[in-house]
Amino acid sequence: MATLTWRIRNLTQSNLDIMQYLRSLTYTIGRQNAVSPYAGGNFSFTMTNTSNQVQYAEVQDEVEISVKGTGAYFVAFRGLVSQREYQDGTGSALNSTVTISGVDLIGMFGPINNVNINEIAVNDLLDDYSAAVYYASLLGFTDLDMTSMTTPNNALQAVNNVIAGDGGVVSNRTYYSPKEMAIDVVQNNFTLEPTASASKIAYQTFSRVEGAANGTFFTSSSVTNQNGGAAATANAANVLFYGQRFITVTTAESSLSDTDDWYANAFSNPNDYTLFMSFTDVAQNATALDFLPDDLFFEPSWTNVSFTPPGGSATTGWYWPEQLSVNVTPALTTVDLVMSPISYYGRFILNDAVFGVLDVDRLGVTE
Repeated sequence: MATLTWRIRNLTQSNLDIMQYLRSLTYTIGRQNAVSPYAGGNFSFTMTNTSNQVQYAEVQDEVEISVKGTGAYFVAFRGLVSQREYQDGTGSALNSTVTISGVDLIGMFGPINNVNINEIAVNDLLDDYSAAVYYASLLGFTDLDMTSMTTPNNALQAVNNVIAGDGGVVSNRTYYSPKEMAIDVVQNNFTLEPTASASKIAYQTFSRVEGAANGTFFTSSSVTNQNGGAAATANAANVLFYGQRFITVTTAESSLSDTDDWYANAFSNPNDYTLFMSFTDVAQNATALDFLPDDLFFEPSWTNVSFTPPGGSATTGWYWPEQLSVNVTPALTTVDLVMSPISYYGRFILNDAVFGVLDVDRLGVTE
């Protein structure tokens, strides 16, 4: 029976390995859907505390969670401890534990409310915000030029305005623009399917959600620059059929481009599915399981998902792991995924059969 092996190290305390004290571990990265802001990931682990082992995870210490199959470890999560909750045993205290919780480096933007930098029409604004905020980090380049807020602002809001304007994805701790994600975060080593094999990760639970229930069905958009000015608005072609279902977005774009058209059209199909699934490591083929540390945990990537609706035929498509939740016990690892269809992210990348259009013009975009 193949299983994943996890490791927790305290980077602040000279890379101290504290895995020997672990009872359980959970963490989550990503966001709820393709239009919700990133709040940052979170982690929690319970460890033995019968002789003050809590000293190995002090508040504000930076911890690293890594995972491996039969090969090398890959970093799945990095964050800072924000709280400790003690479960003190009675008598000899041999059953005492402590639960350590915290947030990832994206979440560390949240408490910062006075970020004030001056950048105009740059594509590395995320790097600039990361350099300006101690502890927090989200690196990456945008396709579109971005401009910082003209007044001091909340750092997490500022970061999300950049992402909302460019329309790319966050893969763990790195942002990839629409053009980059079509090259840098696509994996073909395994598919997600109902049955396991050397090239398939088998999910044990699976559900599909469409329409307004998944929070990504809109026919109209209103996009505003964070520094003011008139909003750009657009309607999808099917607005007369479904009525106006507005999404309102604030972006950091230096000048509003076709972002309003993208939001109005990319999310206008009520039959696009958001997928929810879960699987365990012990249910997988060992060869396929070895792909997960790199292709899912270290760098979440576009992945093919196959499913067969009742009474229908097999369907396969590219999906983005929007949110990843992991629960680790001594017996097994359970992974929960929320996955968005490629239609939400195909922001008119030219001459790309999968992530854009095979043409030299952007189809369906009003100028």
